[in-house]
Amino acid sequence: MSAGTAGWREVLDADGGAYTLHEHTAAHTVAERQTLPFPWSRAVKTLAFTAPNVPLLLVALWASDRVDFNRLSDAIGVRRADVRTAGTALLGTEGLVPGGIAPVSHRPGVPILIDTAVINCRHPVFCGAGSADRTLQIQADVLARLPRARVVQVRR
Repeated sequence: MSAGTAGWREVLDADGGAYTLHEHTAAHTVAERQTLPFPWSRAVKTLAFTAPNVPLLLVALWASDRVDFNRLSDAIGVRRADVRTAGTALLGTEGLVPGGIAPVSHRPGVPILIDTAVINCRHPVFCGAGSADRTLQIQADVLARLPRARVVQVRR
């Protein structure tokens, strides 16, 4: 188990919420992900951002949705111009892999915004799990109750 996987698993295990970790061939592109045996309509992507006083922020939304940067900046209380996509150096330092970021963090002070549309799903959702060859299956309400998680509309 990688360090990136171990951290979020510890958080979920401490919470006691059920989840399943699926291992599969690596999927890096949307086309490759759509061939996996998970419903694309329930695929959740997690994006990483940074802003002043927010060194790392995770945002989870449907894979087909786009972030509304005005809503995102309002949610964290900064100017739109101050929100940046987290670079590969920061992701690497945090043990995060683009395309495999889980919507859970064991790092103190890392907020997680979960889009309201994801929380409205009553079926399990399928998320990044630390690498391109793993997928996390979990109920959205389990994600919403985790430490530092906040439900807010961030999609366009």
